[in-house]
Formats: sequence, structure tokens, C-alpha cells
Amino acid sequence: MNTKEKGDVAEQAAIFHALKRGWGVSKPIGDRLPYDLVFDLRGMLVKIQVKCAWFDANRQNWVTDNRRTKTNRRFMLRDRYETDDFDFALIYLPDLDLFYVFPVDVFIRYASEIHMVEADKRQRKPESANYRDAWDLIVQWAACRETDM
Repeated sequence: MNTKEKGDVAEQAAIFHALKRGWGVSKPIGDRLPYDLVFDLRGMLVKIQVKCAWFDANRQNWVTDNRRTKTNRRFMLRDRYETDDFDFALIYLPDLDLFYVFPVDVFIRYASEIHMVEADKRQRKPESANYRDAWDLIVQWAACRETDM
């Protein structure tokens, strides 16, 4: 599969996981916005950026780029996301059907790549392990926003 197809699979998996939780899901038309999906948690809208990770066999971990990529036929431009581009980034590990759920401020703090370790061989887990399957962070964020209103 090419990267667009992998991204489509990751988005569909995110939709599936959100629907299983009883959340509403909207998908913007086109790909001009800095987010891919919108989750509706009891009227609270959450902008979601979805990324698909790849397995780095040499390092034995999963990797994703945390920059946006714009391409045309002549060049590829990578740019950093901003804190108001989306609320959460969902990083999909397709072979494991698993998501890492990063708040935007954590996601953009990484230099250019995020590494996720799924092997138990390491003595100390990387910071990314805190966001493994952390769907409750979205619920907590929405609840905080709801009480602020």
C-alpha cells in the first residue's frame, strides 16, 4: 500500500474505535484542514489528526513523523503542526490494531519522529508509552472543556 492508502486504513480504524465508544464521528471533505476527523462526545467536538506508524526493523520499534507533508508532482514540503491545528493525534500501529493517543501539545513537542516501543525488552519505557491506548485522555479533555463552558 502507498502512504495515502495506509492513511485511509488508519482513519477507518480510528472511526471504528470511536464508534465502539459511542462517539459521533464527522469527516471533513477534502484534505485541506490540519485535522482528519472530528469526534463528538456529547456535543463537545474534538479535532483529530490521524497518522499511520511504520515498523522500523533495525530499531525494533514503531515510528511516525509528527510533521505535516504537502506534496505535488515536483516536491514534498514538511512543516510543523501548531497547537491550534487539532486537539489530539492518533497514531495507528496497523499490525497490532492499536492507537497511541497524543494531546497536540505533546505530539508537536517531538522533533520530527515519534518512536513507540512495543517490545518488553527495555528496562525503561519511552515517554510515548504513557499514551498507548489512552482514549480516556480524549474523554477527560472533553469533560474539562464542557465544565469550562
